[in-house]
Amino acid sequence: MSWEPEGLVVTLPRSKTDPHGEGLKRALPRGNELVCPVSALENWLQHAGIHEGPVFRAVNRWGRLQPQALSGGSVNRILKALGETCGLDFVPTLSSHSFRRGLSTAAAREKVDFAQIKRQGGWKHDGTVRGYIEEGQQFTDNAANTLLTKVARLIRDND
Repeated sequence: MSWEPEGLVVTLPRSKTDPHGEGLKRALPRGNELVCPVSALENWLQHAGIHEGPVFRAVNRWGRLQPQALSGGSVNRILKALGETCGLDFVPTLSSHSFRRGLSTAAAREKVDFAQIKRQGGWKHDGTVRGYIEEGQQFTDNAANTLLTKVARLIRDND
């Protein structure tokens, strides 16, 4: 990790999109005081007393932080538990992949540039990203919206 005034640069030594372990760097920008993943991470590291090694670690049955990293299965179980606590209706489909996919669909809804979405998610193939974007925009970028708006305007104008 490299802490910068604008945020954090994370180096992933290996990932799904980097099977040869060449390493990927991803920037995590600072948000505002209400929503800032960088500040949240700083707080976690400080409160957990983590100065080196894995950032997200296992916790034993007595609530003690362990030196080893969380497993992928643990991350998925934590996400599902949080989803249930929040009352989400899509808990069975939550997984660590949800973060990556969710970034693409949410960013697309906010009209973030395709190249930026692809780069942040680390996708190699345009088709994968386009599929997630199309899913995320299936209601906002829908030809029927224009027609429904026009018909509603015609009805209002004729009343």
